[in-house]
Amino acid sequence: GDAAADPGPSPSAAPASAGLSRERAEAITREITTAVASARHLEMKSPVEIEVLDRKAIRAFAQNSMYDHHTPDEVNMFGRIDASLGVIPVGASIEQILLDMLEDAVMGIYDPKTKRLLIGAHVSEAMLPMVSGHELAHGLQDMHFDLGQHQIPLRGQSDAEAARTFLIEGDAQASFMAWNAGADGLAAYPEAVLNALGDQALSLAGALDNPILARSLQMPYADGAATVTRLARERGWDAVDALYADLPTTSEQMLHIDKLLAREPAVPVTARCDVVREGLPEFAIVWEDTLGEASLLTMLADIEKVAQARAAAAGWGGDRFLVLERRHARAVVPTIVGVFVWDTESDARVFETVFTRYLDRAMRGAYLLERRGAQVVYATRVPDAKTRAQLEQIAWKAFRVDKGTAAPGPVCGVPPKSAKSGTNAAHAVSTQTSTQPSSQTQPSTQPSTQQRATSPSSSTP
Repeated sequence: GDAAADPGPSPSAAPASAGLSRERAEAITREITTAVASARHLEMKSPVEIEVLDRKAIRAFAQNSMYDHHTPDEVNMFGRIDASLGVIPVGASIEQILLDMLEDAVMGIYDPKTKRLLIGAHVSEAMLPMVSGHELAHGLQDMHFDLGQHQIPLRGQSDAEAARTFLIEGDAQASFMAWNAGADGLAAYPEAVLNALGDQALSLAGALDNPILARSLQMPYADGAATVTRLARERGWDAVDALYADLPTTSEQMLHIDKLLAREPAVPVTARCDVVREGLPEFAIVWEDTLGEASLLTMLADIEKVAQARAAAAGWGGDRFLVLERRHARAVVPTIVGVFVWDTESDARVFETVFTRYLDRAMRGAYLLERRGAQVVYATRVPDAKTRAQLEQIAWKAFRVDKGTAAPGPVCGVPPKSAKSGTNAAHAVSTQTSTQPSSQTQPSTQPSTQQRATSPSSSTP
């Protein structure tokens, strides 16, 4: 994502005793700037100012960024949506979880607002070229494609937001990889390495707290980098540049190079608000959104080995869900009702089996799941028998699948457009970042939840 908040001069400067000095960070970064720009085939139009931040300043920066495009109520709602889906524990604070993760993981941030490269004082000199290389690539993106405009939330379209994050972070990581490989450039990375990059991010995140959220933060740097690398090798960096004017629309496109090259659209799914309101009069529709293949994959990888999780998510064709709150006596988490459309009935069967296991573990029977042909309807956190009976009556009528038509926009639960509107918790922080890799083979990454509300402009993990 892109940074939105200026941490100010006082928290940004870390004393030499705290670790990396600004002078050393500047010297090493300046040494590689021209080479990184050359590897990315873009001109560095102006120098990038460099600051060094301690971990507390990184946390403060991320917190400010989180609320640049989202109100506190929205961020809280996105966290409760994630809890309803089993992404974080019920009752947990998404703000605290994300800030803890970012404080620990972020090594670098590019802030498009101030055009500054912010580097963690805890970054070692050995790691600095990796961090600076990734963040310099974000600076190049900003100079040529205006990262600021790509921080604007896509209301009720979390999967499209995820696709955009995969492009931005994947491009920055692939740029670093191209520079790091020297004369061979991206040709130095065989398919086996690119596949391992994504699989490793999915599997190693399982050892962390909140592993589903951790996977969603790591994937743009891993799978995104693999897809951008494949595209740049096959069509050249000009093809990557062109994506900023014609953004990928689904995370599926950024997970599968063939889907990206074909620009395979999602199957449009429209919520039928009247059906839901009539069938569930005690509930209000407060949000609607799309999960997408990447978000599903982060969940399914929690109960399956990576290869099986990828296979279960890969037939995704489209989806839509509604977030329902009781009009009185609001529950700790909302109920979600949605539908998935799969490419084939066989794909839907495979998904049904794995997703049933996921939901059963996450909410022990308090869910609804039913398949008809290539479609699967579901509901999470079903509170009681009466609501279950109502959902069984309306679930299949609540959405219209429009094969072959233009994708509809949000129609039910998304508030009127405003500067503070957005989608999901991991999307709340919008900055280009580098984060601590889950292993030394994965150099940099940026934050996201089920890509919603929280991603610092660019952070290298």
